[in-house]
Amino acid sequence: MNNNFEDFLEDNKWLSLDQHFRNYSGNLEKNIELSTKNHRKLKVKLREELNKRYHVKKFDGQLAEKLGLELYDGNVVGVDGTCSDVDLITGFQARIGIVSVSYSNRKATYTATISEPFTLENTDDIQEQMKHLRLKGMGKVGITSSHIRAIMLFKERDFVLKRPEKYKLVQGDVLPYELRTGQGRLRGLSACLKLGRKLLSEDYLAGVQASTSRPELRWLGSALESGEYVELYDYAKLLDSFLEGDDFTQPANFNPQDYSEFRDFNNDVRKIFSVGLYKVKNRSYVIYAPSKKFEEMVHLAYADSEHQPLRGFPLLLDYADMICSRLFSTRDFETMVNAKLAKQKLLESEINERLLRRR
Repeated sequence: MNNNFEDFLEDNKWLSLDQHFRNYSGNLEKNIELSTKNHRKLKVKLREELNKRYHVKKFDGQLAEKLGLELYDGNVVGVDGTCSDVDLITGFQARIGIVSVSYSNRKATYTATISEPFTLENTDDIQEQMKHLRLKGMGKVGITSSHIRAIMLFKERDFVLKRPEKYKLVQGDVLPYELRTGQGRLRGLSACLKLGRKLLSEDYLAGVQASTSRPELRWLGSALESGEYVELYDYAKLLDSFLEGDDFTQPANFNPQDYSEFRDFNNDVRKIFSVGLYKVKNRSYVIYAPSKKFEEMVHLAYADSEHQPLRGFPLLLDYADMICSRLFSTRDFETMVNAKLAKQKLLESEINERLLRRR
């Protein structure tokens, strides 16, 4: 599909409402049928390529059963977090909640609130305030949603390292993108790389990614059959792509000092963690695990994922996510903020304007 922007603007591609509803269902079915036909044809070749380049394996039922006992004995901990924030004229307000839990119901919850004034507190100079707010709008000052998410991801991993259980599962990449960047002006790179070294030195820690932004991994995973897994490549390859860039990725926007620090980190963590894929039934997932314990950790993830074959994702991580969603609901947080604004007679001016639209 080699369209340019103007191709979509041609009037003959736009239909009246009547034409749309008369033809939409049939056209949609035809489009999906054509895409599916092409996908199935390519899937055969993709599987051949997968077998040629990698060693695809079947799960060992006995090993999965053995590791399932570790789950039931409470020797596995899963961690997940959630964050909520609102950016108001009366200030930026945020809450982070993190839950770590095992099947023995040994549970720990952590929460933090973050508050930052919208304007500068130490001056009443209007021009200075306007300059500050313009910089805030450009993302050059102040706390942002991405900062809050990075703090959450850091503390998820920090807390799970402190848990006594032998096996540890985290949601997502072991060292997510938000932690690799160091969060710019917050100067968090050194702390994040220090944490990264600890995470990647763990023998019994794995990250399982519910969804990936990398289409090639999703497509490659579609070639796996139910009950199969594959170890793809060294995790350092992802870190190299982030730092140096490649055919598909822009290099990290680091100053020389940060570049050197990240380069040293990459060199220190080579050949100790792997990226792989596994599939329980219908859907494949990306897994990050220690190279020398990859077989064991992928079987642990598989054993827990078998509890929900339709989704095929570790139940312990979904359990942590469910507790998070209930204890630290974003809607509850926003409702509480609105209640405090109403008490100050500021709700009408500060409430999200979308909530005031007629439906």
